[in-house]
Amino acid sequence: MRGRSPDMLVLALLLSGCESFTLGGAGVVLGPGPQLCREASLPQVTPLFTEGPAETGPIIHRREDGVLVTEVSGRVRGRHEREDRSSFFTTRSFENRSYRLVVEDAVAAGRSEIKVTYYPLVDVSMYGPGTNFRSWKMYGFEGNQNGGYTFHVNQGMRQVSPRQLEQTVTDNAREGRALLVGDILDFELGIYLAGADAMDPNPIAGGSAYFSDTFRYQVGLGGLTPENFDSTGMLGPSAEARLGGGTTVPFVALADGTPVAPKYAFSQLALNIQWPHPQGFLEGRRLFYTELDTGAHVEAGNPPLPLQGVLGPLFNARSCVACHSFNGRGVLPPVGEQVQSLVLRLTGEPDFGDQLQPQEAPVWLSRFEPLSVTLSDGEVVTLQRPVFDAGRPLRASARLAPALVGLGLLEAVDESTLLAVADENDCDGDGISGRPGLSRGSPGEEPRLGRFGWKAEHPSVSAQVDAELEAHLGVGETASAFGGEERSRLVAYLRLLGVMPQRVTAPEQVRRGAEVFAAVGCGACHLRELTTGRRHPFEELRAQTVHPYTDLLLHDMGAGLADDSGLPEASEWRTAPLWGLGFTAQVSGAVNLLHDGRAGSVLEAVLWHGGEAQKARDAVVALPREDRLALLAFLDSL
Repeated sequence: MRGRSPDMLVLALLLSGCESFTLGGAGVVLGPGPQLCREASLPQVTPLFTEGPAETGPIIHRREDGVLVTEVSGRVRGRHEREDRSSFFTTRSFENRSYRLVVEDAVAAGRSEIKVTYYPLVDVSMYGPGTNFRSWKMYGFEGNQNGGYTFHVNQGMRQVSPRQLEQTVTDNAREGRALLVGDILDFELGIYLAGADAMDPNPIAGGSAYFSDTFRYQVGLGGLTPENFDSTGMLGPSAEARLGGGTTVPFVALADGTPVAPKYAFSQLALNIQWPHPQGFLEGRRLFYTELDTGAHVEAGNPPLPLQGVLGPLFNARSCVACHSFNGRGVLPPVGEQVQSLVLRLTGEPDFGDQLQPQEAPVWLSRFEPLSVTLSDGEVVTLQRPVFDAGRPLRASARLAPALVGLGLLEAVDESTLLAVADENDCDGDGISGRPGLSRGSPGEEPRLGRFGWKAEHPSVSAQVDAELEAHLGVGETASAFGGEERSRLVAYLRLLGVMPQRVTAPEQVRRGAEVFAAVGCGACHLRELTTGRRHPFEELRAQTVHPYTDLLLHDMGAGLADDSGLPEASEWRTAPLWGLGFTAQVSGAVNLLHDGRAGSVLEAVLWHGGEAQKARDAVVALPREDRLALLAFLDSL
């Protein structure tokens, strides 16, 4: 267990309050005091957030007259939901192109009436086409004609003022009856902002004709749902498949199941995002896509930011998106080429500090060292360990850029929830000894619980952003052109990226795969379910039941996965979340899993597991082919 001698382990257990124990190949087997033993090893940590109200009000509340009120927000879209341009971010998406909606639902009070009020950030067009309201999506064959996106109703909204428009719905036009509790009212807006007509006062820069998000409102219940339809008209995902809780975004696909614009799967706003957070999200995205030496936006057609002297003299990239393309994972280059989205963290290298920068010595992918594994049915899988060359021997830990999925939700999990599953001394004897990562604060202050980074070294999204800006972009805390406001926008962007749902296209195989996942022991570290606390400043992230498949703890993964740092914790890695795993190739362009990108598939990643995961890994090797394929189908559905 992390290099401790048996004598030291015995002493630690005695001091921690364990009443009896034995030592053996299966690990420590405890007597009646395992919980006391576990609790004695837990650190005292400072909570990341304190009690207090959220930045916004509740997402759903009931008025005194019984009407349910739901707060909704969004951004403009270039086309309908089932067309590529809906997922994209339009030119100048960060300027004047977010909005707020208020849904007032009287069905809960006994009346068949829902009023939707639209509050754009800027004036609507006064002389061009009016804003229209399309509702009650057509399901099945009728709604799939020509790959289109068809609604039963299309009517103009009533304009109360240039920045307030209303629409009232009194019946279920899809089924020709009154509104009922449990109906899904799906609707979208046809948006024309000031400038759509040459005579409009206060025209905005750039385009002015757009569509809204497609919203699916839960009649009589309040709130939005990511429910969508397939070619048979079936709705989903189920509540269990909403991996990100209320942040889960719809899986948008064509009638044959082909996903629409899968490269943008990790780029959408959280479904339950609240005003005014969409604007902060969009402005944070602008910074994420901005080159910090010139201020140029990576996507063509957008005006540059007036940045001066932000990029440091030592840097790995000029923008955040250069390493986290479309918020996905980094990828390895071909052998013989210089790495871009991977860095070397250094130990005991005074000439270079904590991290090697390309200006000091470029890093190349030199070669792969192969290792063959034979599975139970005779299939041979070749694993490849990458070898990096910086022109000199270094004590280094290679770190590939991770996917940025669900960061805000992981940040919102209470410390007590994560510490409850920590078991550093393996007091229960199951061979799993998850250890919380700790981030040291000011002198005399208790540490904070680490959540982010391959070694769980950062306690919060903001700490992660600060560390990345400094280490990879050379941006110091005193950079006047990139101060607290810009950083807070980046943090808002990363906190509120929506999570894709689980996609169950082969129900029986995926169900069997989930059973195999549990049976072989993967779920001991890759926890299926966590519940966020009620302290996070963002209401969207509070009290959410989510399925990230991680415990955020450090585990000894064996010598095969140890880095070259020479440190006692060289083989310890934070349990990687699995949500979004099935979109890795589409978002990142390639599959490079684990800390240094060595695994070119999910199966390869499993086969590299050792240490605390050795038993689970060996169980996968021994699986019949049918069960192994079911396990991989389940993981691909996440």
